[in-house]
Amino acid sequence: MEQSVFAQKNVERAMESANFGLTWTREFAEQTLNQSKAALDGFLKASDKIAKTFESQSSAIREQATVLTEKALSNSVDFGQKFLHAKEPDELVRLQTEFMSQQAQIFAEQTRELGQKIQSATQTAYSTLTDAARKTEQSIARPTKMK
Repeated sequence: MEQSVFAQKNVERAMESANFGLTWTREFAEQTLNQSKAALDGFLKASDKIAKTFESQSSAIREQATVLTEKALSNSVDFGQKFLHAKEPDELVRLQTEFMSQQAQIFAEQTRELGQKIQSATQTAYSTLTDAARKTEQSIARPTKMK
């Protein structure tokens, strides 16, 4: 009789240990899945923000390129009109020099503005990714307490 009580208690203890192990494993897996979901959500939000930023920046860059083209073409047309009305060879040289100088200035200004916009977009993307990585790291570093 004593052996059957002893055996029964051992079976109960084994079942309790097995249940505890299953519960702990389930809680650990759930916590890990929640952390993975939080990390994935963070990176999806970051990638969406980056895509929107680049979309906005590419629109600004497209506008910048259009402005550059308009200014360069306008300068070319002005040069052509002045060139047609030139009377002396030295006036042609002066007009050509002015035209080239204005074209260089237009391209320099537009290149500088374009560079600033690209730098701004890159900085925004970097900041967004850094912030997402920091938030993800914090969510993983702060695990919920296991029962």
